[in-house]
Amino acid sequence: MTERPIGPIDDGGTGGGVATAERDAPTGPRRSSAEESLYSLEKQITLLVRRTMESVWAHGYGTNEAVDRYTYPVLMLLDDEGSLSLTALTGKLGVSKPTASRQVSRLSRAGLVDVSPHERDPRSVSVTLTPAGLAAREQVRAARLAPLRDVIAHWPDADRDALAGLLDRFNTDLDQYLR
Repeated sequence: MTERPIGPIDDGGTGGGVATAERDAPTGPRRSSAEESLYSLEKQITLLVRRTMESVWAHGYGTNEAVDRYTYPVLMLLDDEGSLSLTALTGKLGVSKPTASRQVSRLSRAGLVDVSPHERDPRSVSVTLTPAGLAAREQVRAARLAPLRDVIAHWPDADRDALAGLLDRFNTDLDQYLR
């Protein structure tokens, strides 16, 4: 079924969003409140990922072809945490070592990261953000902040902080679950 907006979602006062034709399809047996909450959360995460990846942020990766939805998180992590071994980067990204290696190689060829032997383990490499990588990261961040700023312009600061805090908690718990 094609998803099409049909009006505001009424999730018992949780607010926000747009209902879809799929939402109004029969849901089967009655669910408990906790289960309804979980179903709603799953739906909202799915919509969030689809909307941010496909419409809001799809064209927000700047002019460098090496930066896309797969390599941007590498730049973000290196900016946030400094130089990381490929192994640490792999764990923090939640991807396989070959995947992380391909992403780092792509960024390295573009001059956005430096790859050098790890100072304590010669079998490992350290990945470091270059000034060009930092500039690319800032360009992408600015492109992403513009639509985000517009979307939540009418939100009180407390709501913005609450959402950021809850997403941080969710991502932390998700990381723990995946380990």
